[in-house]
Amino acid sequence: MSETKSPLGGLTRRGFLKTTGAVTAVAAVAGTGAALAPMPANAEGSSSADGEQTFRSACRGNCGSRCPLEVTVREGKVVKARPMDMPGEDAVRKRFCVKGFSQPQRVYDTDRLKYPMKRVGERGAGEWERISWDEAVSTIAEKMGAAIKDYGGTSVAVWSSYGSYGVLNGAMAGYMSVAYGRFITAVGGSVLGAGADTAQQHEQSTLLGISGNDFVDAANAKTIISWGGNPAEAYVHAWQFVCDAREKGAKLITIDPQFTASAMHSDVYVPVRPGTDGALMLAMANHIIENGLMDEEFMRSSTVSPFLVKEDGTYLHMSDLGTPATEGPVDPRTGKPTVIDPVAVWDEAAGAPATADAAQKPAIEGSFEVQGFAVKPVYQVVKESISEYTVERAADICDLPKEQIEELARVYATEGPVYVMTFQGLGHHANSHHNFKNLAFLAALTGNAGKPGASICGSPSTGMVGYNVKAYMLGTPGASFCGMYLPKVMEEKKWAGQDLEIRVLWCCNGNMLSCESGRQDLIDAVKKIDFVVCADVNMTDTAQWADILLPVPHSFEVQDFDPVCSVPYPTFTQKVLDPLYECKTDLEIMRLVTAKMGMDIYPKSDDDFLKEVIDTEANVKQGCTFDELKTGKLVRDASYTESRMVPKFGSAEAQRLKYYLEKPTPRNNFGQKIADCERLPYYEHANEAYEENPLRDKYPLFGCSEHSKYHVHSQLAYTPVMRELEPEPLLKVNATDAAERGIQQGDYVRVYNDHGYAVLKARVTEGIKPGVVSIPHGFQASQFVEGHTQDLTNVYMNDFCSNSAFYDFLCEVEKYEGGVR
Repeated sequence: MSETKSPLGGLTRRGFLKTTGAVTAVAAVAGTGAALAPMPANAEGSSSADGEQTFRSACRGNCGSRCPLEVTVREGKVVKARPMDMPGEDAVRKRFCVKGFSQPQRVYDTDRLKYPMKRVGERGAGEWERISWDEAVSTIAEKMGAAIKDYGGTSVAVWSSYGSYGVLNGAMAGYMSVAYGRFITAVGGSVLGAGADTAQQHEQSTLLGISGNDFVDAANAKTIISWGGNPAEAYVHAWQFVCDAREKGAKLITIDPQFTASAMHSDVYVPVRPGTDGALMLAMANHIIENGLMDEEFMRSSTVSPFLVKEDGTYLHMSDLGTPATEGPVDPRTGKPTVIDPVAVWDEAAGAPATADAAQKPAIEGSFEVQGFAVKPVYQVVKESISEYTVERAADICDLPKEQIEELARVYATEGPVYVMTFQGLGHHANSHHNFKNLAFLAALTGNAGKPGASICGSPSTGMVGYNVKAYMLGTPGASFCGMYLPKVMEEKKWAGQDLEIRVLWCCNGNMLSCESGRQDLIDAVKKIDFVVCADVNMTDTAQWADILLPVPHSFEVQDFDPVCSVPYPTFTQKVLDPLYECKTDLEIMRLVTAKMGMDIYPKSDDDFLKEVIDTEANVKQGCTFDELKTGKLVRDASYTESRMVPKFGSAEAQRLKYYLEKPTPRNNFGQKIADCERLPYYEHANEAYEENPLRDKYPLFGCSEHSKYHVHSQLAYTPVMRELEPEPLLKVNATDAAERGIQQGDYVRVYNDHGYAVLKARVTEGIKPGVVSIPHGFQASQFVEGHTQDLTNVYMNDFCSNSAFYDFLCEVEKYEGGVR
């Protein structure tokens, strides 16, 4: 079958902006006017009333929430989504926002991929021909089989992000699902993971072992600091608990270069210069130290502050002093026994080294000679290393009054408990990962961690339910690295010293060519790959660069399970509708492709695979089984207790708050040298966006972005009700900067630098720091007059955490004079 079509039906930016103003939300619920025959709802496990059926599902767009919801089906159409009621004491966790309410429209979006297509023009030209599933599967199987035969399993790579996790059809950690994990581990395929948000994930979660207090606990704080985010709009699930705390008299402080709705409701607004938060943190720490505002008892008893550090940066362990290490419990991740070798401290009471548990008064300052080792406590080492970041210096770096920094430090140290809500605004520069060590140090100094109302970061989820990862594994993956290194790999044909020839690229579970930084560099790398497949719900910027497009269902059209929980009830999605159009699940697609390749790696049914993943011994014991979840019941995670509300410092040494890394380990190890600064709290300038950069003579403005309440990354890019509320991207520019450039409200402007440019309408406002501009995140290329937000960024990352640096760019803005609007 052959039919040349555009999945957007010829929709242009101009036409889209004209029509959205006239489309009503009611008319748009059924889609875009296309004739759709009523589809049968899946009756199993649903409840019925007055001709309607109600199902359990979840909002699967990745804002981190995974909000439980009820979906109503009438006459074969999804007509409503509402927040699911939580029982008993969990009633306060009922949560939802406009993004969840809009999901019924997303099912029928104008940009839904409806059937397989192949490229007929040049890549990126948007010229497609409809093909059959048999042709699509046969072509893919042939290309992958040939690549594996000629270049080995690593020549087939799967590139994913955070689009929609599921144990059957998602791609957690790049490949962790039945669909993709079994294939990748069977052939030894390459895994390209996300770059977004990994400064926090790698540094704070993995290395420091810090998980923030549950957002519910924010109501117990006396001071709340929203640092790098806007919960009033972008994360309303946290905002309700901020409001609870405010009603009890808590102080709210917002630190952000943009004057957001959260800032508007704050007692104090701190308009920090983008990318300099780390310097602010270290200056606060020095002010706290100089004024004797530390909680020394907390530092001694609950942090790594007294641990002794040798001259090479590693800890002095008791085995260094002649006490042999012993064997500990088996690590479930490795299957091998752990090693118990306590770190030594200096006991001031005894005048001798001891373990932290045995010492009467561990020293946190000083220098010591212990059996030939010159050592200092961690706190002493860090105190010396950050001494240059005085309040005066930070005031210059951060463009803030000295007095404001001093007052912020005083409040943090004396008006606790302090709940710091960190959001990803803190994690989008090349220097961002240091921020999370610095925050941990501040908390260690003052005792603002591990207590009710005291948190280093907010936790959008209650954790993860246990699951059987063996269901994904038939072997081991090949090369595994952040997808932001794709240009490097395609240029060098190597990774970590080994030959790597990527010939087939499978993109899924994300829109990397819209939502990762360095878009043009990534596109150039994709162009070098022989064959590209994209499996997605919608036509995305990434899909535009594929050779074959495969339509997969919206989450309402599949039954699946997500082990990450936003509430103390595991995330399970019932199948609300049969997949629309010609959509097939990721697992169904992989069954067809691998069968064509002569592989038999999916021997079980979907239900049996779900049962294998979910029904671990622990889950069965607590009644959290596939059979129970399938009914739509809320099954509470028995492991979620009050202790999970305020977690301790799980992976830190001796269950202490860690802000120092004895053995700093990069996220992607390819032989790079690890700098000593990765061990301890630190500040360095961003890669591009810093005050003294000579590039500022040419590009004087700092660029950044924001997460609008009308977007979940690019997933709602064309959803009618959302685009009625926010029809097009707007460049937020300070009124003074606009006047200097002759720009008025509503003018179209060109924002540009050496990486690329974007053309969009100006929003002139006092609500952004002078010298800073902002473009909302989530719009796709066709929604700009020209260019794209991520065309202004590049692929440069810090090699320690491999983190996309979305805000790390300088730019200039000028009035746009040409072209059709």
